[in-house]
Order: sequence, then structure tokens, then C-alpha cells
Amino acid sequence: MGTMRATLAVGRFSGATATGLEAASRAAGLEFNHVESVSEALSWLEVNEPHSLLLDGGNGGLERGCLEVRAQVRHALVPIVALAPVVNELAFAEVFSCGADDVVALRGQEALTARLRRLPVAPWERPPTSTDKVALISASDRDRRIVLGRMLGNAGYSIHFAVDFAETERFAREVRPRLVVIDTQAEGVQELITGNAPRNLGTLWILSTAPRHMRACHAWIKDLPNAAVTDSFAPPENIVFLANELGRGKAGDQRSSRRLLYGTMVAFRCAGRDQDDFGFSYNVSGGGLYVRSLAPPVEDVVWLELRPPRTDRLVRLEGRVCWRRGYGANAMATVPPGFGVELSDGSKADRDAWATGYYSLSESVGG
Repeated sequence: MGTMRATLAVGRFSGATATGLEAASRAAGLEFNHVESVSEALSWLEVNEPHSLLLDGGNGGLERGCLEVRAQVRHALVPIVALAPVVNELAFAEVFSCGADDVVALRGQEALTARLRRLPVAPWERPPTSTDKVALISASDRDRRIVLGRMLGNAGYSIHFAVDFAETERFAREVRPRLVVIDTQAEGVQELITGNAPRNLGTLWILSTAPRHMRACHAWIKDLPNAAVTDSFAPPENIVFLANELGRGKAGDQRSSRRLLYGTMVAFRCAGRDQDDFGFSYNVSGGGLYVRSLAPPVEDVVWLELRPPRTDRLVRLEGRVCWRRGYGANAMATVPPGFGVELSDGSKADRDAWATGYYSLSESVGG
């Protein structure tokens, strides 16, 4: 299969918005296609190989569109950009939870073009899986199986599914997978994890549960070095972060402060420019952070505005882009697409606020 140069926009857009989407796509060198419904999109996808999908995030069709596309193996890796009436933290949360990859404003033509230009043009292929990297996803909900399976498949795991505790325990005992993800807060999950995790320290156990259950779940696993808990409403990519951290065990981190999961919207721009773009933080340390975005800044010095952990106060900081990761499945990748920043400047008040927030978060998670 050759390169793919067509993007598909799905939604009932006004004439002006559709014109802007077409202009953004053509500025990225892409053929523009537009359908109004998810069913029309699925029909189009049966006979076309898209470079990217643009889904309307303002009419309730985003989740269905993402899940129906992700359910098809041949399109599981196609990048999806959500088009939101307003780009804010809620928009990012919805986008990531249903398997999309980024969000821009409905009329954010420049931001959309930047993302489409940065996407690869080669066909989307998952990395080869390894018999040493088997993941079992225990989830009764089909939609969650689709989202979690796509995310872990992109990270190079060979995926298996279980829909109940008996099947989960049998597979974990007989196959001994590298990773078990349990997406539920149903009765019996405590006995399942605490009864099985100590028997095989080579298997990593991650429980994805609602925020109101997290404190109790942390208490269950506090003495298990191969188990962790995550918020089921958080981006599913957090599971890859936790699996990597658990897999490292007590190996030392060369950083002066450890990396911690923390998600908040980040306004960023190249230093001296006059227009912000928006991303979402993935993890933070005392001296930096990683920001999710399909369009990392092209220059090395950036200005950032965001809320430090455990505060509502915005801070403005300057940083140096240390590295960038583009879109694409990668078995060795430890982060989603985006860029890592080393913080280098800012007012004393803002830098102190960042440090205070970070160390407060670190203490709360046992740092």
C-alpha cells in the first residue's frame, strides 16, 4: 500500500467551518472529504485508506465515531483529531477517553494544519508484538476494551481480553502475561488482585477504577510491588506509564525528581511569538514536564502557561524543548506524541508555585 493523502471530516458543519477545514487540509497537502454522519464515514472507510480523521466534538458523535473506527483493526491507528467548539480541559478529557489523539478549535485552521502537516504519510502499522509482552485486558464493557486494546497494541503488546474474573484468573495463571489491566470496580476485584499478584511478581497488575474507589484500592495494593491503581476517567495512556514504572521496579531514576502523572491543559508558544497552541500535560517532574500534542513546537525555547499540581493558580514559565515524539505506533515509546520540556525561567513566584505544587503531589503519592 502506498502513501495516504486523504483526510475525512465527519460532522454537520456550517459552510464557513467546512470551508476552513478544507483550507486547512489542503494547506497540509491533503485531499479533503466530508460526510455528515458516522454511518457515512464507515461506508467511506470501507473503500478508502485515510491519512487522518476529523471528528466533530460538539454534537455528541465524537465518542461513537472514535469507537466505531477503532473497532476496525485496519483503521485502529488512523490519527483522529477532534474539533471542539471550545478547547479546554473537559474537551481534552473527552477526546483522550474515547481514543482520539488531539483536539483543536472548530475554527482553529492554523492549529489543524500544523497537526496534519506533522503526521507521517506512510500507512499506519502497529509495531511487531513479542511473546514476552502479552497484555490481558479484563473489562466487561466493549467500548473500554476497544480503547485499551488500541492503546496497548500501539505500545507493542500482544492483546488478549477477558470479560469476567474467572477468565482473568485462569489466563493469568496459565499464560502469566506481562501485564493485566482490570477495568472495573466490581465486587471481587480485591481478592483477585491480592490473591494472584504475590504469586508471580513477573506479572504487572493495574486496576483502573472510578476516583471514589481509588483510596480503598490503594490500600489493598500498598504492599504489592507489582500492582498499581489508576483513575478510569484519566487518559488510557496513563496505563503505559504505570506499567513502565512498575517494570522498572526499584531501579534508580537519573532525574533529581521522579516523574509523576499529572494532566492539565497547557498553553504553549515558541518564545517571542504571539499566538498560543494548546496541549495537555502527561507527566511532570520538579524541573520539567511532558506535553501531549500532535504539533510540538518547532523551536527549542517555549513559553508555557498552566496550573501546577494542587492549585488553581496559573503560572507562566519558560522552558527548553529537550525532545519531541511524533505520531505513530512504537513498541519502545513510553509517552504519547508530544514534547518534553526542561523548565528554565519564569518569575520567582511562578517557579516557586510550580515547585510547591509538584512536591505536594509527590508527597501525596508517596514520593
